[in-house]
Amino acid sequence: MQISQHLKSLAINKVLDKFQRLSIVRKIFLSFLILFIILILAVNLLILNYQKNSLKSQINENITLLLENLSKDAIDHIVFFDPLAIDEKITLIMNSPGIDYIMISDKNGRIIGHSNKKELGKFIKIDEETFKKWQYIDSEEIRHLNIPIMAADTFIGVLRAGISENKINQYVSDAIKNLKNYIFILNFLALGVTILMSFMLSKTLIKPLQRLKEKMSNIQADKLEVCQNPYIVLCKDILLCTKTDCPAYGKERCWLITEAKENCKLCHNIDCQDCYVYKVSCGDEIGYLIETFNEMIIKLKHSLEELDKATKEKLKLEKSSAMAEMAMTVAHEIKNPLNAIKASTAYIKSNFEGEVLKEFLSIIDRETERLNELITGFLSYARPVPLKYEKADLNRAIADVIKLIETEVKEECKILNIEFDNSIPEFYFDNHQLKQAILNLLVNAMDATKNGDSITVKTLKKDSKVLITIADTGMGIPEELLNKIFEPFFTTKTTGSGLGLACVERIIKNHDGSITVHSKKDAGTEFIIELPLKF
Repeated sequence: MQISQHLKSLAINKVLDKFQRLSIVRKIFLSFLILFIILILAVNLLILNYQKNSLKSQINENITLLLENLSKDAIDHIVFFDPLAIDEKITLIMNSPGIDYIMISDKNGRIIGHSNKKELGKFIKIDEETFKKWQYIDSEEIRHLNIPIMAADTFIGVLRAGISENKINQYVSDAIKNLKNYIFILNFLALGVTILMSFMLSKTLIKPLQRLKEKMSNIQADKLEVCQNPYIVLCKDILLCTKTDCPAYGKERCWLITEAKENCKLCHNIDCQDCYVYKVSCGDEIGYLIETFNEMIIKLKHSLEELDKATKEKLKLEKSSAMAEMAMTVAHEIKNPLNAIKASTAYIKSNFEGEVLKEFLSIIDRETERLNELITGFLSYARPVPLKYEKADLNRAIADVIKLIETEVKEECKILNIEFDNSIPEFYFDNHQLKQAILNLLVNAMDATKNGDSITVKTLKKDSKVLITIADTGMGIPEELLNKIFEPFFTTKTTGSGLGLACVERIIKNHDGSITVHSKKDAGTEFIIELPLKF
């Protein structure tokens, strides 16, 4: 017994194990097929049993009714002794299915009508049981009936009949044979349709999962791609939103845009996962799975971009720090000899005469001063001064810087355009260092332009930020150099330390701002500074 149960359990586990190893398409297909077969077998059995029982019940009721009618019709034929009429009636009823025999006797027990002609004239025993209605079933499954024939209250005869259950069953089996054939044909057609529908349904259900599987495989190949969702909808189409200034307006997957999520939470007090747009876009559970995967991919891409950006920034800072440390060391070592050279030059100029001597001393003095400025620049970059915040007018600060170059711009016949946004309020920034950054950018613009070119300085308040744009129509920067211009000591000029733009970037970043550059060779350059409004 235990061995049998063990083998049974082993067989079931083997079948389940094989089923688990099947693909989802085959699992769905087989599940639908097995479910259909079980369902159709149950329905068929139900229909056939119902039809069989119904037909048997109908036959029995019909036989009972015929025998009852025969017992009534036989009264006149017994009274007037008309055995031919009785025989005709019996022959007619014997054509009904399931009747084994019919016998009619008179009040003395003489058989005057019988389905078996050999029994005519014989006698049956008349006793008390003869005057009662009764029935019994013998060992051969024949139900015997006794129906007394009464004329008013007078007993004139008896009708006895045998009803064979086997004959009825055989008749019912023959009768429902055609029904079985019809059901078989219908089942065959339904099975074909079910197989086709199961195959198509399994393919339809598995299609999005296959797309998801493909995209997940791409992750292993460092391809972070969003899985396609054909049911995705736009909030402007579903909610008929007209808020065109919303960051998510007209864009897919508004629930991944932080500002849009905050707006929805603020305006409609609803989370994205509970939003109708999200639910419609996801559709079923597989859709939710795909959108969760897409959200993960987008966040992962964003994180990798941030990590890459942070890594580059770190390398840049390490490089700048190393170069600044080296520059500071070199500058410190050079500054003292330069001061000695300058002091000696001044002493010689004061105590000795001669035009040639003065001319050479002036050259030494001028070059020494230039070297001093370079070293001062190195030291300023290597040892940055902390920001000194003060509340000031940005437009006025920029105007002060413009005054320094205004005369030179006019002398070189260049065009200076100024567009200040007067709605910018006073806010906190380091007035001195920001002026230095603006001056560096304007000096670069002056160097990059020639007669007839224009330089534009523009300010603009945008939400909680201020944009400062410095653009020129000069020679522009080659595209391959754009990512290097903020590196320390990088310059394309024959003079200068190459620290100007590096200092500008550091000053802006210290203000928690950002600077971007757009340039095209021979078309000009545009620097855009973005500063937060700090009150």
